[in-house]
Amino acid sequence: MTDSKETNKILQRILEILAKNEARVSTNELTAEGDKLIEKAEREGEEASKKIQSTFDRIHDKLFTINGILVASYFGLGKFPTDNPIISLWLALLPISVLIYLVFLEQQQMEIYRHASQRMNWNLDTDVAKYGKMINRQNLKSLLAIILTFGLFIYLAIKIIIY
Repeated sequence: MTDSKETNKILQRILEILAKNEARVSTNELTAEGDKLIEKAEREGEEASKKIQSTFDRIHDKLFTINGILVASYFGLGKFPTDNPIISLWLALLPISVLIYLVFLEQQQMEIYRHASQRMNWNLDTDVAKYGKMINRQNLKSLLAIILTFGLFIYLAIKIIIY
């Protein structure tokens, strides 16, 4: 009878150990699943950031092209007709200044890329906030470039229509 009690105690102890082991395995599985979710969220965040940056690059490229066309148009219409030009030749400085501003924007975009490339070394308190501010400022600067380009185009169109 004592053997049976000892056997029961041993079996009970084995059941307790198995239950603890099962809990540990379950916890490890949950931790691994949580780690996978965190990695996936980080990857998606990086991909979204890259897409945003590539979108800005495409927008800036299009603005460069449009402003190049505007520079040529302003120069052309500043000389045509020769006796009474449609616009003043000095106004060609406006799209040229927007082109210079776009070069400045590209330089700022490179700073954002450099900052983002050091993501593994970031101080979470300061660098994440700094990155967000850099992106927000870049958004506003790009919006200003879009508005200026659109304004120059509208001005040119109105001058041609009125002439």
